[in-house]
Amino acid sequence: MAEIIDLGGKTVGVKFDADQTLTELMGRLEDFVLAGYDEDGNEVTAITFSHLPEALWALERCKKSILERTDED
Repeated sequence: MAEIIDLGGKTVGVKFDADQTLTELMGRLEDFVLAGYDEDGNEVTAITFSHLPEALWALERCKKSILERTDED
């Protein structure tokens, strides 16, 4: 049996619409790393950085931001 590890993360309580969120971000981003799932449950990754170490750095910074969020954010 697999060990389940509680990461202690918070829940935002709302699932945001992916298409609407992407539309609202149009014209506001210089570069991005997008990670998600399509409607069939397949992983999707899109990266606009030309230098992959920069993309990994950005992804780690975003991961840190997610882990540090609280219910008040």
